[in-house]
Amino acid sequence: MEPITTTAMISGIVGYLAKKLKDNKDINDFFKDFTHATVAWIKPLFIEDEKPTAIISKLLEKPDSEPRQNAIKNALEIHLEENPSSEKFAKEMYEFIKSKEAKGDVITIVNSKNVVTGTITAGGSVIIGDNNNSPK
Repeated sequence: MEPITTTAMISGIVGYLAKKLKDNKDINDFFKDFTHATVAWIKPLFIEDEKPTAIISKLLEKPDSEPRQNAIKNALEIHLEENPSSEKFAKEMYEFIKSKEAKGDVITIVNSKNVVTGTITAGGSVIIGDNNNSPK
């Protein structure tokens, strides 16, 4: 099995976060799914003084917004760049999300280009990328 990239992990986490916010409108519902150590790592990016940070407040307003999701992705990427040892927490979150997906829970990564996070099984052609014209 190929190692998962940090970008794919972050896309999976943000997709899951956006879905939770869209469904429940509560950041704490997102935190309930993860271990205390993982939450301790990510929570300061999203909660400050017991209130959602500006970046999460914006995503709460429009969870499907690509620019708002990208802002979260960027914040996570910067945090991981500054704290490389925290990558284990991102991996733990991503693996949990993938395990939920494997159990049949649908996890959708939205507004992310060219991200393949699982096995593709098709009886015909599969096109990944911006060129979505089917072969003739």
